[in-house]
Amino acid sequence: MLTAHPELAIPPETHFVVSMSKAPGVVVDGRVDVGVLVHRLEGHHGFVKMGLEPQEVRRLLGASEPLSYADATRRIFGMYAASRGKSRYGDKTPGYVMHIPELARLLPEARFIHVIRDGRDVLLSNLETRFGPADVAEGALVWRRVVSAGRKAGVELGPGRYCELRYEDLLNDPEAEVRRLAEFVSLDFHDDMLQYFERGSEIVGSAWHHRHLNLPPTKGLRNWRIEMPRQHVFAFEVLAGGQLEALGYDRSSERASLSGWLRLGVSWFSFQTRRARNLIRRARHIKKPVRGRLDI
Repeated sequence: MLTAHPELAIPPETHFVVSMSKAPGVVVDGRVDVGVLVHRLEGHHGFVKMGLEPQEVRRLLGASEPLSYADATRRIFGMYAASRGKSRYGDKTPGYVMHIPELARLLPEARFIHVIRDGRDVLLSNLETRFGPADVAEGALVWRRVVSAGRKAGVELGPGRYCELRYEDLLNDPEAEVRRLAEFVSLDFHDDMLQYFERGSEIVGSAWHHRHLNLPPTKGLRNWRIEMPRQHVFAFEVLAGGQLEALGYDRSSERASLSGWLRLGVSWFSFQTRRARNLIRRARHIKKPVRGRLDI
């Protein structure tokens, strides 16, 4: 909806803004080494999807060295916007919800839109993807953690830089919510924002998990009340029910058997084990020179 606006360009998920700022050799004494940055970007899937020519980026950044990392980021995204004939740019990378304070410091002009949806419907959606959670317990715990992190950052930033949007409200009254978002980011409302679905694949590509972008705002694409097994509803609400209630979502009245509690305990333990293992691997990885792709 936002990138359908004639002035605003938002690329596919980038994933590199945070990680590149920490990559060895990219920032030295507060300034960007353009050669190192572009070399690393060339091999990064998020940058590749932007469709920018590395040599052109190198020339753009190298024309006015020394640059801060923030200014280099602005120029890369500005170049992307210009390639689409637009003057403003944004980013839509879900993982950045865990890095809002860092991004807010890096780009003081940035404003953040946090889209929140009933976690049970989120789980149904994510379980269909290859990058989704391993099980219900992981889905519930991750949803609880990232939503909480985003809301905490929003309190610290204040309403001038943080806007919360309920997915369900967007479906109920698309025009009112889109007008509110446009005002928040200082854009004039444009009818194209509501007609995004007429060129959905052009905006975000043709990935299977984006197939519904060719539809207008449509209710009922996910409905945990009829699609989610009772034991899954119970497990999600045990692990993330407090967050659901804090957001105003109703709990169900599902209850579990003893075997259900045991399965939930095993899933919770497995998730915590995987998370600890991943943290250890990441710590070891950071200690070594990094030559390959960096993701958050």
